Amino acid sequence: MTYSSTPAQVVGDTLFAPPTRKPRLDRVASWISNATHPPIVGILSAIIALLASARQDAWGWAVVYLGIAISLPVLYVVWLMWRGKIADMQLPDRQQRLRPYFVAIACAGAATWLLHASQAPRLLQQVALANMVQSTMLYLLTLRWKVSAHCASAGGLAVLAGLVFGFGGLPFAAAVPLVGWSRVRLKRHNLAQVVAGALLGMGIAWIVLR
Repeated sequence: MTYSSTPAQVVGDTLFAPPTRKPRLDRVASWISNATHPPIVGILSAIIALLASARQDAWGWAVVYLGIAISLPVLYVVWLMWRGKIADMQLPDRQQRLRPYFVAIACAGAATWLLHASQAPRLLQQVALANMVQSTMLYLLTLRWKVSAHCASAGGLAVLAGLVFGFGGLPFAAAVPLVGWSRVRLKRHNLAQVVAGALLGMGIAWIVLR
């Protein structure tokens, strides 16, 4: 696709073009990759934090967190896509990831400060902080290398689920290598990049949440 067309045409071509026939494994990998997009994982993390909280106002704070730290960066990426500045929502080009990461850092930082200042549920504060630190590290690494944000998010979610649910969190851990496989299968990352992303997400989540 070229980017000389109008913004509306770029979005229309990307979202509404008839899908081409893909090999079965590619279709499975695409489904896994779309289902584990970092904003979706961020929503799941907030839900797990809610389930671990006994406070009556937890849902309200989760909405605040999701609105600031998840929705605003997503809307920014949608805006870039509408303007024809990026190829698709998964940001395949390394340089195209830098501005969205910067926005994600700012939004996660604002959410972290607000949740802490307002004494929101503790685990939700930690989830917001882990999000901010992870976004910062991904931004810094992306200056030189294309680390998998999918695997970083999945790794962090696996640690969170393990700490909250114990052995009940094993399905989330099992999903991490599947996410890595899907990203390699789709040629969005190589093996080193998905392993680095998973280790980064798990390490940050373990340090912050523990």
